[in-house]
Amino acid sequence: MRRFAALAALLAVASCQQEPVDQGSAASAEDAATPLTAETREGPIAATVSLVPAEPRLGDPLTLTLSVEAAADVVVDMPAFGDALGRFAIIDYAPREELLEDGSARHVQRYTLEAPMSGRQRIPKLRIEYLDERDPASEARSRELLTDELGFTVASVLPEGEVGAALRPVRGPLAELEGPWLERHWPWLAALLALLIGAGVGVFLWLRRAEERARLTAYDRAWARLDRLQRSGLPDAGQLDAWYVELSDIVRRYIEERFRLRAPELTTEEFLLEARRAAGLSAPHRELLSAFLERCDRVKFARYSPGDDESREALDFARRFLRESRAVVESSQPQPPDAAVAEAAA
Repeated sequence: MRRFAALAALLAVASCQQEPVDQGSAASAEDAATPLTAETREGPIAATVSLVPAEPRLGDPLTLTLSVEAAADVVVDMPAFGDALGRFAIIDYAPREELLEDGSARHVQRYTLEAPMSGRQRIPKLRIEYLDERDPASEARSRELLTDELGFTVASVLPEGEVGAALRPVRGPLAELEGPWLERHWPWLAALLALLIGAGVGVFLWLRRAEERARLTAYDRAWARLDRLQRSGLPDAGQLDAWYVELSDIVRRYIEERFRLRAPELTTEEFLLEARRAAGLSAPHRELLSAFLERCDRVKFARYSPGDDESREALDFARRFLRESRAVVESSQPQPPDAAVAEAAA
């Protein structure tokens, strides 16, 4: 009986010691699963963006969930899937839709992202387009909702102070080598000489190519690409997306080269914000650019199918922007005519 009593007492003490550890681990797991969220509402739809984990380390997969709830008879067009979301690479993507009991719908898109670096990061704004078919006065005009940005910090994988602790002590002085200096180091000198010759040849070829490219201005290159696009003909139903991607890329690259703006991976909204800071781009030009890029985005992301007249008008729109935003004199050298530039670029 004494042995059984002692065993029962030991089990009771062990259970009392184990209980606080389980509660602490459960609390830490609950904190780790708490997402970073932002909610945006407009009219008949509400969008929620959530990110897990809220305090990631570099290398952790980031789960971004976009959930949109729309009232009945409201058509929602979710953001298109791509290879990247801002600076984050998309390594997995899963869409889902469900119809609720009250007739409303829930659209969910889940992304698995990979952070490019540690430090302060942000999830850019996501654009959702919707059409309220309950309102007869809307005249089938689609509207859009932009979600709020999510800011968070990606922690480094190295704990603070660990790099300094891993440094080795300073080595002592090296023993002096015997023999002539040139005899000891000739392999390194030969390798260095070959490296210098190769670098010189590379710089020479690069300067020649840069000189050839400098003969054409940003305006001339963009105009030549527009000529090639026009000669290819207006797009049919199967070529709309590629045709409008090429058209918008011509204008974006012209702005980047002409106004020294480096923004190849920005969304349309972010690109327009950067374009406002460009010196020499007036307010009417910015409005013209905004209307043009929005028209291209409707085809690329909203699945809009324009007719031949609208495509021809978009092409004329791009030419008009290039002509009106071109400087009066770009350089002291005479510019080649448009036809000659187009033939040389082709």
